[in-house]
Amino acid sequence: MDRASDDKTGVGQTTRDASATGVRATRRNVLRYAGAAAAAGVLSPLLAGPARGQAAVKRIRFAHPAPAAHGWQIWAAQFKKTIEEKSGGKMQVQIFPNAQMGNERDTAQAVRLGSLEMGAIGVGLMNWVPEMSITDAPFLWKSRAQCVKAISGPFGDDLRKRSLEKGFVLTGWTDLGFRSMTNNKRPINSAADMKDLKMRVPNSKAYIAMMQATGASTVAVDLSELYLALRQGVADGQDTPTVVVKSNKLYEVQKYISKTDHILTTAYTVTNPKFYDGLSAEEKAQFNAACVDADAHLRQITVKDEMDAFEFLKAQGMQANLAPDVESFRVATASVIETNPELFLPELVKLARATPV
Repeated sequence: MDRASDDKTGVGQTTRDASATGVRATRRNVLRYAGAAAAAGVLSPLLAGPARGQAAVKRIRFAHPAPAAHGWQIWAAQFKKTIEEKSGGKMQVQIFPNAQMGNERDTAQAVRLGSLEMGAIGVGLMNWVPEMSITDAPFLWKSRAQCVKAISGPFGDDLRKRSLEKGFVLTGWTDLGFRSMTNNKRPINSAADMKDLKMRVPNSKAYIAMMQATGASTVAVDLSELYLALRQGVADGQDTPTVVVKSNKLYEVQKYISKTDHILTTAYTVTNPKFYDGLSAEEKAQFNAACVDADAHLRQITVKDEMDAFEFLKAQGMQANLAPDVESFRVATASVIETNPELFLPELVKLARATPV
């Protein structure tokens, strides 16, 4: 998603924001302050505003582990732009990309404890809210539109409630695109070609179950370490959206890509409940509107960039298969949802599939 580099309020500004915090805004300090914040029952003093009673600017620190061209950065830059405009500058956002505050688990833990106000996270959220695995069920959605409707309806309400019970306000749904299979060994034309490939997966039982159903073996690697794992041969291949293959420069370490569209990657932005509850009614309205706007903005870019990315990847030397036998993947993974009810709760599957297409 190189569109992030074109957003003048995004990458350039956020780079300045991150560097301006200096040594205090390191991952080590954030996690150190997390423990103190939890013990004292207050937010970390890191980057604290003026004393109580003054007209303080509310500062929102937003962290994610992905590169600056990733969809999470695009979401964050749009959120920053919108909320600062809507609040008249009374809410200011600082963005820390590129795992400056740690990997997904570190980011989520810091948000949960209150040493960060916001963060973007994918499968790492399932360490606390395992029911979120449902969004990674293979071939769950018949279309992107169905997924969007489900998120704004009872399906999304259920997951928001479960997340809040575990210490997260689920405030955004980042559409990172339909996933494709990449590898260094051979072209993937059908599920049979997956046999014996060593495929990287995120640290998620859902992805492990899905990938093993195709006949591949798996190795769990965090997104921030994926490029190195592929370059060093820790894994033969991986599955991410084409825009992530592009933004993370995986084309430098992968030869083949196939448009299997097996999962629509829906990740999340989460907010600390204490911070959120401390917003006034007007500020919450502005905050929520900015999240919805960022969701829509990223989705619009993702839809356009999905196909553009294939042309880019081919130009970089990857061999792209835009018409693999998707039905063979559907058949191979058909039993995964039903045989793993602890990962894909039947009531959530029902809500998802009952959503109009």
